[in-house]
Amino acid sequence: MTDYSKIKVEALYSKNADYSSPKVDLSPAIYSVTPDEYIHCEIQADTGGGTTITTSILASATLLVVKNNDPTNYVTATFDSAGNSSTDNLIRIAAGGLLVTTDFTVAQNLKLIANSAACECEIFIVGT
Repeated sequence: MTDYSKIKVEALYSKNADYSSPKVDLSPAIYSVTPDEYIHCEIQADTGGGTTITTSILASATLLVVKNNDPTNYVTATFDSAGNSSTDNLIRIAAGGLLVTTDFTVAQNLKLIANSAACECEIFIVGT
């Protein structure tokens, strides 16, 4: 049996609070994949050494989503991407922010480091 996953992104920019007459309406094609495994978890990203999420249990990943649920503190995500050798990507996820990428290597685990206080984060990874 095949599993399915998709991400749909819509972005609007308007001077009106109800988003009528948007200046920008971005609606790219839906990104869909047919994974056979996924990881979904809610974790606490700690300060200092951070929190490591073991992703090496997957053979490969086609989508990584991290949602920072903290209203005041940012989280730094550290991960490797294909073709980057051992160079880490460091991405700051703003308070309440979202990180979405399709370029994620599972061999090097995902690490989340909270800025000044522990932050609750939700993680969704699909792959094979």
